[in-house]
Amino acid sequence: MSENRGLKKIVRKVRRAILRDEPTYYDMFQNPGERYFARLYLHQIQQHLQTHLPGTLKILDAGCQSGRIGIPLAKAGHKVTGVDTSAVGLRRAERHAKEEGVSLSLIRADLSRWLPVQPDRFFDAVVCTEVLYLRPNHRTLLEQLLRVVRPGGLLFVSHRPTGYYLAEAFQHKDWNAVRLLLSAKEGTLFGSYYNWQERGDLEQMYRSLQVRIISIAPIGFLSWLGVKPDDLDEEGQDLLFKVETAPAQACPGSGRYLLVCGQKGTA
Repeated sequence: MSENRGLKKIVRKVRRAILRDEPTYYDMFQNPGERYFARLYLHQIQQHLQTHLPGTLKILDAGCQSGRIGIPLAKAGHKVTGVDTSAVGLRRAERHAKEEGVSLSLIRADLSRWLPVQPDRFFDAVVCTEVLYLRPNHRTLLEQLLRVVRPGGLLFVSHRPTGYYLAEAFQHKDWNAVRLLLSAKEGTLFGSYYNWQERGDLEQMYRSLQVRIISIAPIGFLSWLGVKPDDLDEEGQDLLFKVETAPAQACPGSGRYLLVCGQKGTA
């Protein structure tokens, strides 16, 4: 047993040194559950792109990780730029893109530093999923994402709803966390910084930025309640997808995330 552990340790070191890879890296492109959630995001994103911005587009995937959103968009024919802080994640994205027969521009950078030096109105659309809820400067980042989109362009940005953290706080009987969630919109929960918003908060925030909200879609309703996509076979995932992408009246309006699709004003 100890020999096996030793061998695995050596293999990990070799992969880090020679292949410049991290065996323990959480690869969202490969993970079955994360691929399912990417499918939910892409259902919304591609639908709105086809309706509002048909054609080949320049798209920024802000916080691209290993390419679970950017690679499918590149396969759809768009010119995708992916930005992330993780060198390992970008190498994985490059490898996955090659395996999928597509290419995209990949940049290692912190969005807080990279966005302010980019030209105005350069991209037709911006995708930023599961990033802003971890950033104390989320409002500033949102303003910068909006700045680099051309007038009439689209933004797809995910936000954490309050209910997600309330469920976790009650599960752990963390009453201080419950009180904070009921009285504020950001702060330290479970040892880390987060921010959270409801539909009304998001509508007000985007309206103040002169963004027309096209939709606010829940990402993962049943999966938020404990149904794990990676525990399901292909048929089960297909049925879960059908339920979670049903018309709004079929599912409550919250989930793991709320994905805002907004259109920048043309003025």
